[in-house]
Amino acid sequence: MSFDALYPIFLVGASGVGKTSLIIKYVDDVFNLDLKSNVGIDYITKDVSVEEEEIRLQIWDTAGQEKFQISISSFSIYKNAKAFIIVFDLTNEDSLQEVYNYLLEINNSYKSDILIVLVGNKCDLENQFENLEEKIKEISNEKEFKLFKTSAKEKINVNELFYYIAKTLKEKFPQNENSNKDKPKRHSRKIIFEQEKKEKKKNCC
Repeated sequence: MSFDALYPIFLVGASGVGKTSLIIKYVDDVFNLDLKSNVGIDYITKDVSVEEEEIRLQIWDTAGQEKFQISISSFSIYKNAKAFIIVFDLTNEDSLQEVYNYLLEINNSYKSDILIVLVGNKCDLENQFENLEEKIKEISNEKEFKLFKTSAKEKINVNELFYYIAKTLKEKFPQNENSNKDKPKRHSRKIIFEQEKKEKKKNCC
């Protein structure tokens, strides 16, 4: 299937906030409560129809990267990023604090036109995050970031999140040099960090 533009987007956030679950729910409409984080970086593509144009989102999942503490600016795959989705767990205050660190890293590494969206995941557990409401509002209002409260489990605001990103990127970057009529509709890739390779060698019998 042909497409008019391709946009690389990255999901970042603390470990366990549900980055992988959000992607799988969006792409395959599947939720697995026992899903384990991958080590490395995966991406998968998904086509979205926006105002009679086909937008291809190249969705990068950074689950498992946290243990290596690799900064955004030091890894080359981030250089073509058009958007960052910063995910935090609505039931975990520590994951919300990590949002500040990601914002600082992104602001130091990218121009002002990069799209940043904040996502509070696990909103189905609404009774457990009332005490975080003020802090969430403070972060999202500071620079007028778009905020979505999602649930990968219940599929709340998952499609809406990615459609908003596709539509906004289409408006911000109408001429996309990455578009290619001949690329396959669905493609994935995994990058393994050097640290993991070394660990595997150490554990070999």
